[in-house]
Amino acid sequence: MRQNSINRRSNRILYNVTVSVDALIYADWIAYMRKNHIPKIFSTHCFSGYKICRMLDESTETYTLAIQYFAENIEKFQEYQSNHAAELQRQYLEHFGEGAPAFRTVLHVVEEGEVITEAEVSKN
Repeated sequence: MRQNSINRRSNRILYNVTVSVDALIYADWIAYMRKNHIPKIFSTHCFSGYKICRMLDESTETYTLAIQYFAENIEKFQEYQSNHAAELQRQYLEHFGEGAPAFRTVLHVVEEGEVITEAEVSKN
């Protein structure tokens, strides 16, 4: 049996970066993100986690991806924006130019939930 578990974290901020990546440079893009860009993002200590998501059912010529970074509060995100974002975005553009354009949005996480099993509930 499953039970819904809701984690109320109303202070978290989701920084979503949507990117359009040409299929020909996708391998370079994902390697750059994993080995260079994401480690630099985390070295700022402004984010606590991330996800990379790829849109399903799209052309094989261009991939649409969303990189989602999670900040614990607006102050952490503002610190990132004020002290780190411009330089990291400059480095990204220097590496890819217009080959992988990015669109950024910032969202306040109102509520999060996940499905957990009874066994997981009984552990707590």
